[in-house]
Amino acid sequence: MARFDTDAQTLETLRLEGERSEYPAHLPPIPPLPAARYSDPDFYALELKHVFFKSWLAVGHVSELEKPGAYKLFEELGQSIIISRGIDDEIRAFRNACRHRAAAIVTEPKGVARRFVCPYHSWGYSTEGELKSVPEPQNFACLDKGKLGLHRVRCENWRGFLYINFDDDAISLEEYMAPIAAIVQDFPFEDMTVKGTVVTDIACNWKTGYDNFLESYHINTVHRKTIAPFIDTKTWTLEGLPHGHGCLRTMKRGGSQTLFRSENISDEGIAGKVSERYRAITVAIPRFPNTTAGLDPAGFNWQSFWPTGPDTMRMVNLYLGPDLESPEADRKYWDDFISYNDTILAEDMYLFPSMQRSMSEGDISHLMLSTQEHYIQWYHEHLDKAIGTQNIPESLRVQQVLSGEGTTGA
Repeated sequence: MARFDTDAQTLETLRLEGERSEYPAHLPPIPPLPAARYSDPDFYALELKHVFFKSWLAVGHVSELEKPGAYKLFEELGQSIIISRGIDDEIRAFRNACRHRAAAIVTEPKGVARRFVCPYHSWGYSTEGELKSVPEPQNFACLDKGKLGLHRVRCENWRGFLYINFDDDAISLEEYMAPIAAIVQDFPFEDMTVKGTVVTDIACNWKTGYDNFLESYHINTVHRKTIAPFIDTKTWTLEGLPHGHGCLRTMKRGGSQTLFRSENISDEGIAGKVSERYRAITVAIPRFPNTTAGLDPAGFNWQSFWPTGPDTMRMVNLYLGPDLESPEADRKYWDDFISYNDTILAEDMYLFPSMQRSMSEGDISHLMLSTQEHYIQWYHEHLDKAIGTQNIPESLRVQQVLSGEGTTGA
């Protein structure tokens, strides 16, 4: 069984994994995964209803709302949600719909406002969501402004990252993220700000894209000249965590503390702010249901994978790091960092549409997963738990072989 209680145990676990020559005795055989889960419209509808509309969803970072009155729109999953830092400095989320006749209150993707005014009939709301003004109120027989504020959506903050949840009965974000928090408590998230956002629409199911960033098996083939020289993929291990989360660890190699070393990028981006273990080991933290991040001394990408249809998705890459010594140096470094990451992502993304076509057309019935890919099995098991196995056609169910409450690793 993999052990991660101390840094020394973690290094030993990864070393032993790299030396393994047979299938690990403690890991159950990973069964084939039904490919139709990646294209079936009914399964897609189940995911939306039982997973996305009942889970904590990462929607941004506090640094995107720097001052009171700042707002941004979250417009995924068919929703339009205002994420707003109120004049009182509290961050809230509201449905972007006027309580008069449902017009969108906010039409720009981001901005700063002292008040939200509906563009249809000029109903005015405070940044705290309260209805403050109505033109010609004498024409309404039953107008009670105190009961007509913008509809709130649960919004909570985890170490600077903003999450929303459409389920009023869901556990708190703190409880939801506790398994991840315990592992990365020493990572300086609070010192980071958003340096850039790259959004890409891709012709594939959201899981087709997401899966790629949850395993190391493809790296030596796809990223042979970019990141493969700096990561020992044979040492990849999974620590399966409650709520469907995980922690993926892999040893670095080639004398580099970063996976992104290139002509314009070094490990100086945040190296002085992170502990030694992030320099020797790549630590990735996939969070159920649809986000992941590899914590690297050069900077990191907080990735989200949003379904836009059974065979289409949107990938949002939120790049974060510390402020460097001058605005000029900061802009140049992070422009180079984002540009190089775009190069790496392009090496992956061109494959996704053809993979999706094969699964949608039934060219293969099942996917085969290796030990370096078994977080895919882990989160699929949690998808089924969230949906309810009884709600899933038998041909689309996954076998529950990994997802006990304990730790699993290879």
